[in-house]
Amino acid sequence: MEESLILSKFDHLVQSGLVLYDDKQQIIERIDSDLKFQFVLTSALAKKPTLATTPSQPEVDTQRSESHLVIVNKFCFARPHLIVLTFDGYKRQYEALDEADLNDTWQILSSAERDYVAFYNCGQNGGCSRLHKHLQVMPLPANSFAAFLDSSEPESKVPFEWFYRRFEGDMTPTTLFGVYKNLLEEATKVGRDYTASAPPGAVCPHNMILTKRWMIVLPRRRGAVNKEAGVNSLRMLGVIAVATMKEIDNWVKLGLTESLAKLGVPKGI
Repeated sequence: MEESLILSKFDHLVQSGLVLYDDKQQIIERIDSDLKFQFVLTSALAKKPTLATTPSQPEVDTQRSESHLVIVNKFCFARPHLIVLTFDGYKRQYEALDEADLNDTWQILSSAERDYVAFYNCGQNGGCSRLHKHLQVMPLPANSFAAFLDSSEPESKVPFEWFYRRFEGDMTPTTLFGVYKNLLEEATKVGRDYTASAPPGAVCPHNMILTKRWMIVLPRRRGAVNKEAGVNSLRMLGVIAVATMKEIDNWVKLGLTESLAKLGVPKGI
C-alpha cells in the first residue's frame, strides 16, 4: 500500500463530500473498573446507516488483488479508514475468514509506514454493519485494551473472554491463517452456546483484530446493548466512536465494563 497515495485520495474524497471525516473530533476518556475507555466524538458518524441501509462506498485503490478491492469507508473516525471487500458477492460476513482474506489484508498492514490495525466483525452479533464479507483497516489507535501486547505491561483485565497470539518471526499467509483458525477454535469453545440462531455456513460470532505483531479473536453473543450502543471490534477494545455526547452519557449510564461483558462472553461462566 502506497500510504501517501491512499491519504491523498482519502483527503480528496473528504473534500468532495463523498467521505465524511471530522478533523476536529475530540477524544473523551472515561475510567470504569480500572479500564480506560476512549470515546471519539465525531460528527462524521451522525448519519451512519444501519445494516439494512448501508450505502455504496467510494473506491480508493485501483490496484486490486484477485479476490479483494480496497475502498474507503464513507463514515470515518480515522484517516484513512479502509474496507477490504471481497469481489465474490456471495461471501457473507457471518463466515470465517479464509487465507486470501488474511493475505490481502496482511499486505496492506505490512507495507504501510505507520502502524495499522485490521479488524473483522463476524456476524450481526459481532457488530457487522453490512452483509457483504469485508475487513476494515485504519491507523492503530493508541492506548486500547490491547496496548499491553506491544509492551511489557500485564494483560488488561477485560470482562470478556478473548484469545490472542503475539507473532514470532516472519509470517506467511499459511502461518497467519493457522493462527486465526486456532484462535477461532478457542473462541468457539466458549461461544458456541450463542450460535443456535445463526444462518447456515455461519461460524461463532466473533471479532478478529490484527496488527503486524499480534492477533486477537474474541467471541460475541450480542451486537449491541441497544440501538444507540452497537459495538464492533474496536469498541470491544475500549475505542468507541460516537456522534453525540448523549451517546457517551448513555454508555456511562448503562455501565461501560458491564456492557462489554454482556456483548462478549463474560469471563468465568
